[in-house]
Amino acid sequence: MKSEIFFMERAIDLAKKGTFTSSPNPSVGCVIVEGNKILSESFHLKSGTEHAEIIALKKLKKKINKKMIMFVNLEPCCHQGKTGPCTKAIIDSGIKNIVVSMLDPNPKVKGKGVKELRSNGINVDVGLCKEKSKKINLGFISRFEKKRPYVLTKQAISLDFKITNPSSKWISNKQSRDDVHYLRAKSCAILVSSNTIISDNPKLTVRIDKSKLNIDNKLRNPVRVVLDTKLSLNINKYNFFNGKDKKIVFNSLLNNTNTEKNIDFVKVEKDKSGINLKSIMRILAEKYEINYLMVEPGKKLFTNLLLKNLLDEIVIYKSSVIIGDSGLSCIGSIKSFSKENIIHTESITKFSNDVKIIYKILRK
Repeated sequence: MKSEIFFMERAIDLAKKGTFTSSPNPSVGCVIVEGNKILSESFHLKSGTEHAEIIALKKLKKKINKKMIMFVNLEPCCHQGKTGPCTKAIIDSGIKNIVVSMLDPNPKVKGKGVKELRSNGINVDVGLCKEKSKKINLGFISRFEKKRPYVLTKQAISLDFKITNPSSKWISNKQSRDDVHYLRAKSCAILVSSNTIISDNPKLTVRIDKSKLNIDNKLRNPVRVVLDTKLSLNINKYNFFNGKDKKIVFNSLLNNTNTEKNIDFVKVEKDKSGINLKSIMRILAEKYEINYLMVEPGKKLFTNLLLKNLLDEIVIYKSSVIIGDSGLSCIGSIKSFSKENIIHTESITKFSNDVKIIYKILRK
C-alpha cells in the first residue's frame, strides 16, 4: 500500500513543473487518489490560468465517492482573484477528504481556506511533508512573511576573489555561464547597479532552450531592475533598456513612467550606505509581486546586502584563474556580522575547471 507521503511527494513534484512560469503565484500540485491509485493529477502553470485543484477535478473521469482523497501541497485559495476560489469548487465537487501540506502565507487565505472546507463537512489534514513544500515556494513565503522577495546573489570570482578581469570579459567558463540562465529563468526579477550597466552593458535576459527545462510554456524574462541613484544612465544607450519587458529604475530623484520602453522610475530615500535597499525590497514585494530576486552585484552592493541582512542565498562560480591587483574584489570590509546568521554550504558542483558553490543563510 502506498503511503500518504508518497502521494504528497507526487503533488510536490508536480508543483515543481510550475517553477519557471507560475510566479507571482505559488507552485502548486494536486493529486486525487482512491486507495492505492492516482485517478487524476495536475499543477498550476501560470497566473490567470486555472489552479491545480480545479484542473485535477476536471480531469477526474470517475464519479467522486467518500474513499477519494485530494493531496495538495498548499492550502486551497478561498478568495476571488484572476480565477475563482478553489474551496468553492472543491466543496461543490463532493470530495470529502483533503490532505494539505502547508497553509498559504497570504493573509487572504491563511487558515481561512481550511476553515471553510471543514465547515462544509470536509475532512482536512494539514502538515504532511511541510518542510518539503516550503522549499519549493521560498519566494512566495518570503514575500508575505518577510515583506521582501527571496534574495539570491550570483558572482563569478577568480581564485583570488576578484570579480573583474581587465584582460578578459569572462572569469567563469561557458558551462558556468550557461548555468546562470537557469537561475535567471527561476527568478522573477534581476537587479544590478548602474556601474554594472555601464561596465558590462548586459542584456539580463534568459537565453536557454525551454526544452531543457521540460516545459511547453514560453519562458519569461525576469523584470530588470537597476539602482541608478542620480539617474545617470542613458535609456537609449544600454541593452538593459531594450525591448518591451518591464524595467524598474530605483533612484533618489523622481517617480515617472516611460510607457514606450516600459520603464518605471521609482524614487527611494537614501540611507548612510546609499539608496535604501530595505525599501526597495519592500516595494518589489508589495507593488511588483516579486517572489524571487536575483542580484548580480558588484563589491559595494554585495557587501551592503550582506550587512543589511537581506540575503537568503549566495551562488558563486569560482574559477581557477588568478587576476591579481588589477581586478576588483568581490566583497568590501566587514567589521562585524550578525551572530543571528549562519552561512551553510548547501552544495558544490563542478563545471569543468569551475566550481559552483551555493551558500544558504540560515537565521536563528
